[in-house]
Amino acid sequence: MVFLPRELEKRQDFIRTVIASKVARGVLSSFDESGKVYQRDLVENLPHSNKSILAYLKKLSSFGLIESGTIVYKGKRVVYHQLTKHGWGLARFFFEGLPSDIGELTTFLLDDYLLQMVSLFRERGLEDEVIFDVLARARSRVAFDGSPKYDCPEFILFGAVAYHTTVSCDNLPATGGVGSCRFSSRFPGGLTFKLAIELAKRDRHVRLISSVGNDQDGQNIIRHLIQNNVDVRSILIEDERHTNQTIVLDETNGSRTLVDTSDLATLSLRSPTQVPWDLLKQAKVVYIGEVFVEVAASIAANARVHGIPVVYRVSVPFLELGLDKISPALSQSTVVLLCTHSWLHLEQSEGASAIAGIRGVTDAELVVRDSKGTYKIFGSETKPRYSFPAPKSTNMSEPFVAGLLMSISEGRNLSSALEIGLQMEEEHMKGH
Repeated sequence: MVFLPRELEKRQDFIRTVIASKVARGVLSSFDESGKVYQRDLVENLPHSNKSILAYLKKLSSFGLIESGTIVYKGKRVVYHQLTKHGWGLARFFFEGLPSDIGELTTFLLDDYLLQMVSLFRERGLEDEVIFDVLARARSRVAFDGSPKYDCPEFILFGAVAYHTTVSCDNLPATGGVGSCRFSSRFPGGLTFKLAIELAKRDRHVRLISSVGNDQDGQNIIRHLIQNNVDVRSILIEDERHTNQTIVLDETNGSRTLVDTSDLATLSLRSPTQVPWDLLKQAKVVYIGEVFVEVAASIAANARVHGIPVVYRVSVPFLELGLDKISPALSQSTVVLLCTHSWLHLEQSEGASAIAGIRGVTDAELVVRDSKGTYKIFGSETKPRYSFPAPKSTNMSEPFVAGLLMSISEGRNLSSALEIGLQMEEEHMKGH
């Protein structure tokens, strides 16, 4: 990469007298590793006249490519020439091999190039953010290049991802007050995010389909998934939105979770046009998490047409819409998962007829973790077909769901799948 002067006349002069000069290769390849050369060495070693060499050095100096001075060398005062950073870039252009400082040189060239581009944008009345957005997209494309590539994934997972911030407080202050807290950590998360990693850790081919903002948090989420061998090539990067944020407040008496639901947050896939339909028919199991209802319904219907099991995990925010609203997705699902919080909400809203209510909109098999810490399977009837005591954990864990999905992909019935999920959950609990 060689930078040329902006002005047309200077640019033409630069090409004619610096780059195209017959003296160029000899002079520029004579600088040592420190970027320095003695004038007397140039005169002695190069097959050019003193006049030609000195004229070329003068041109290099006029374009800011070298700096010159004198020092005492072996008892004599001699003239030396030192490459500037721009000069280094030009000198490397004439080297036969790659320079040893390729990393440092590339960093400088990119830095200088970006500064020049920003200056050009400003001169044209454009905003700096335009070029920064372009760079962020380029960074995302580079990140995607490092992704595992599963063109026929075993599991395709649809859901939301978020960046979590945990804040620990002894006690929250009263309204209008100020309290002392500790910002404990920031990390990527989300139920579907953690499930994807749980499956990938068990050497399963997983492709996660979600959306992030064109920001640092989105980049970190993508990088974390790639490091855990999850295929991220179907994650959408939305320029006009920011990556979903979640704040967890840890208090002495418990915790509170605050979820960003603003219109500018990348909550999930928003349209069926964002779904990679050709990929869908390659999966063994399709999992649907936090996805807008109309999109979830389209995904489930398409998967069912191709005979692919659909596992739909329904969270409280979607149940709050009402069973009628989410019935298009529920009715197309093979298995519906209801964790403790979801089940409690359903019992509170539907009362004793909770199962009858959900049975009115779907014939999917139900896997429920109730408030007593018991896993239950409901078939078409309103009473549980199977009931299993669960390990002492607060909710339906990712290892449990991963075991369930893996078993379903292998053609096992749901009761057998649940037993394997329980075993994986117990192993996880013992490990922690």
